[in-house]
Amino acid sequence: MNVYGTAFGKSLKSLRSERSLSQADLAGRIGSTRRHVSFLETGRAQPSRFMIQRIERELALPVSRGHVLYETAGYASPYKCRAEDSRDVQDALNLIENRLLANWPFPAFVLDKRWTILRVNGPGKLFLAGITGEQNEPANLFRVFLSPAFRERILNWKAAAPVFAARLYREAADDPGLATLLEEAHASGLLDGLDETFREDVPVFVPVELLGPDGVRLQVTSMIGQLASVQDAVVEGMTIELMVPMDAATETCLLSAGDQPTNLNAAE
Repeated sequence: MNVYGTAFGKSLKSLRSERSLSQADLAGRIGSTRRHVSFLETGRAQPSRFMIQRIERELALPVSRGHVLYETAGYASPYKCRAEDSRDVQDALNLIENRLLANWPFPAFVLDKRWTILRVNGPGKLFLAGITGEQNEPANLFRVFLSPAFRERILNWKAAAPVFAARLYREAADDPGLATLLEEAHASGLLDGLDETFREDVPVFVPVELLGPDGVRLQVTSMIGQLASVQDAVVEGMTIELMVPMDAATETCLLSAGDQPTNLNAAE
């Protein structure tokens, strides 16, 4: 048994547990035997690169998890985990900003895995005007959504909060940094009462409703994604958040706000 084998075994067992697979289930998926999977998990057997590739493919692992498997097995990972301020990552962010965000007519953001805003388009800056204030550090969309200034503009907090909270819980489960922010939200009482209302008839969408200029009731939701060909663990952890109007009045308001130096969230 060696250090690398033990580390790889722990990573493999963790992946198997996350997907509720038995050793026999995993063996069937990767064309191996339960005995060999057991040996891999206990460090008695060392995986080949081809075995790791097979595990990646059959479990549909994200780049970041594949990167961990190679490293814990003692191999040089074919994937990179570049620094966020490296030229390659900045070039990737610039591409997303110039090719996607700049062409999206509504508020749009690029977030890191802890919801720090790395890039934002013009409509997005207008949308956040008066909320983020002057900061030395990039704004965090998590804190923006939970800030008193933003919550005051939400007309349907009770309906939207459970949807928002579900997303926070899901993402915080995989990231200690977000878990800390979630604890702050609990401590401040912002998530109180989420279990007190049972929703018998849940609609297809639960948009966030805001009061816009001239008393227009804005209804928006988000489309979340990333570029499909990403092969870097840091860039893979980034999220592209595109705000989508849910009705014609909201669309008209957001489009017209993009041509005016006014805060589209401020009711007149």
